[in-house]
This record gives sequence, C-alpha cells and structure tokens, in this order.
Amino acid sequence: MSIISKDRDANTKAWIEVVFNAYEDSLNGLITHPISAFKKNAYNQLQTERFPTRKDEDWKYTNVGPILKSSYKQGVSTKIDASKLEEYLFEDLDVVKIVLVNGILDKSLSTLEDIPSGVSITSLEDALQDSDKSSLINKLIQQKSGTDVNTFLPMNLAFAKHGYLLETEKNAQVEKPFHFIYINTKSNEPHFLHPQMFINGNTSSQLTVIESYHSTDPEAIYFCNAANYIHVGKNAKIDHYKLQYESKSAFQISNTIVTQGRDSEYSNYSVDLGGKIIRNNLSSQLLDSGTQTNYYGVYLGLDNQHIDNQTFIDHAMPHCESNELYKGILSDKARGVFNGKILVRQDAQKTNAFQQNSSLVLSNDAIMDAKPQLEIYADDVKCSHGATIGQLDENSIFYLKSRGLNDEAAKNLLQKAFLGEVVTGFKIESIKESVLRKIDEKLSRV
Repeated sequence: MSIISKDRDANTKAWIEVVFNAYEDSLNGLITHPISAFKKNAYNQLQTERFPTRKDEDWKYTNVGPILKSSYKQGVSTKIDASKLEEYLFEDLDVVKIVLVNGILDKSLSTLEDIPSGVSITSLEDALQDSDKSSLINKLIQQKSGTDVNTFLPMNLAFAKHGYLLETEKNAQVEKPFHFIYINTKSNEPHFLHPQMFINGNTSSQLTVIESYHSTDPEAIYFCNAANYIHVGKNAKIDHYKLQYESKSAFQISNTIVTQGRDSEYSNYSVDLGGKIIRNNLSSQLLDSGTQTNYYGVYLGLDNQHIDNQTFIDHAMPHCESNELYKGILSDKARGVFNGKILVRQDAQKTNAFQQNSSLVLSNDAIMDAKPQLEIYADDVKCSHGATIGQLDENSIFYLKSRGLNDEAAKNLLQKAFLGEVVTGFKIESIKESVLRKIDEKLSRV
C-alpha cells in the first residue's frame, strides 16, 4: 500500500475513532447490552483492516479516496412532512413503511405497527437479546461477499443506528412488501448513515422487500454505506428491489450478500440514477440444488457520475440456474463499471448460467469498463456471458425521424426502450411505472 493510501487510512480511522468513542460515551446504562459488544467487535475489526485502493483488482476502476476524505458526522434527526413522503411511494401499492431520515428512524411516518401475518420485524438491539435470532445474525455476517477487500462491511456493523431482522414463518406467503425508505437532507457538515437489513426467508415462504434512497436537496453531501445479509431457505422466494436516487453530491456503497437453500429463488432488481460515486457489491451463494438466481440492473450516468456494479454468483451445487442482465447509458463525463463473475464449481453439474451487460456510451468523454467472467470447473453445463458497448443506431434514429419525430425525441425513445427491456421485467407494475418515469425525466437532460 502506498504512503498516500496509508495516510488516508490513518486519517479516516482517526475520525472514525472519534465518532465511535462518542457513541460509546452515549451508552450510559446500555454498555452491558449485547448490541454494545456486537458493535465493538465490528469496530475492532474495522480498525485492523485497510480500505481498498485501485491496486485491488475488483476496485481497479473505483477510487474510494473522494468518499473517505471527509470527516463524517452521525446524521441528525430532521422532520419530513408526510406530503413529502408521498413522492417516494408507489401508486396503489400497499406496503409496510420503514422511514429513516439521515439514518434515524421516523416512527411517525413508519407503519411498523401494521405488520402482516407470517412475518416478523425485529430491531437489531432486540434480536441480539434472543439466542436464536442472535445466532442467526452472527451466522449471516460470517458469509463471504464476492469482494476480497471490503472494509465497509465492518464499518456498517459498527455504526448502523437502526438495523432490522426480517423473518418469515414457514409456508408464509407475505403479499404486502416491506419498503425501507432512506431520505437524506442537506446539513452544514457531511453526515454518514448505515442502512442495515438481515433477512431470513424460511422454508416455502415468499417475501418482497424494497429499499429506496432519496434526498430532499440535490446538493446534499453525505455517505450512505448500506449492507444487506439475506438467506433464502428451502423452496423460499425473495424479491428484492433496490432503487437508488441519491443526491448528485452523495456517495453510496452497498453490499448485499445472499445465501440460497434447495429449490429457492432470489431476484434482485437494481436501479441507479443518482449519486456521485456509487459502488454496488452483490453476491449469491447457491448452496443446494434446484436454486434460481436473477439479477436485473439498470444505470444511467450523466455529468461526472461514477457507477460501479460488481456481481458474483457462486454455483456450488448441481441443477441450478442464474440469469443476469444489466443495461446502462453513460453521457457527459460519466463512468460506468460492470464486473460480473460466475463461478461454477466442480460439483455443479447441469448448471445453466446466463450473463449479459450492455451499455450505450453517448459522448466522447464518457467511459464504460466491462469485465464479464466465467470460471467453470464442471463439464456438463450451459453457460454464456457477454458485454457490448456501443452508441445509438443511426439507422433507427433515421427511421424514427422519418415517422415524424425530431432528433431529440427519436434518441430519447431509443434510450428509454434500451433500458426498458430490463425494467419491464420488474414484477410490481407500480414500481415499473415509477422507474420508467424517473428514467424518462433523467433522459430529458441527455
């Protein structure tokens, strides 16, 4: 590690120590609570690890230096008007709302008292006082992600203010989605927040979870460091939506680590429209046969946005299937990164794995780095991967103009159709329509 990187790590860990000491000083009588030891262990781990640099292969194209140069404070509770919250909801979709403003739960806007049957939601503090739930959480956080150097995971565990454990009962078909709404406001000093979810889908259950990220001010500067630990049990099904509309000055690093049991299905639907530097680490371990994993993602970068998607699907057992489709558009001086790895282990015969990343680069200064990877150790498999980077088809533009559209309208329609191929696969109609509207709004700026 270079001298510059060492100095950066030392400076970062110095302000981290100040913030953590302030947290410990505020505990008073809670110093003996299990949450105290839980966070202290994570903090100690954080202090022994280094932050990634561009010398690390899977951080090659993403410099975290701009993220870590600020000395962040914990977010301050701020009231959001209920009418403002309506902007972040979906039409005709009944959900359980968990609203956090600057990382702090707003009980008045949340509906945690309206939990459907067949599922429970428990705060991390309460879960750690229950032996079974505590054992589950500690098992989940031991799972490895697809990213080797990932100091942001212990940072999340050490600093999250409101972590939640979602658990379904066996055979429960939970129709009402859980919607975690993260809202950030502009403050005098940059703040950080640490969204945190633990999800356990029990045998033959079904659950939908939505996490969406918003800012009330496009100039707000903050760092969102999110982590999701998910287990999908035998014959269970989890649909997971992540919709990222951060401010144009915000940073976000998101880690989602999934393990899947026999005959289970996990689907991830990801949208990245906001943020200045965005990094998504998404990984699944397919630990038994008959599992299915679906990753669908769209990204749209303008100005100097940087959007990095790192995915890893680990086929460890036979007769499993994975489908992965990411599409993005980059313009101005934006940069996109896609590094998708599929590992097929020796025992994973009869694997069927598909991966495709396609991007449109619309300006000379925009950059796209794509690295699809297949690592196969089994011989009876069907696997394919690919990446395409191109521009809008001039023949298609000419055709649309011949049908009466002007140049701008023709290009906008083609771009929306390009991303829409992914979005139209989203299962919830109101989410699909909302995402398409936001894409349309942003495309109008291209």
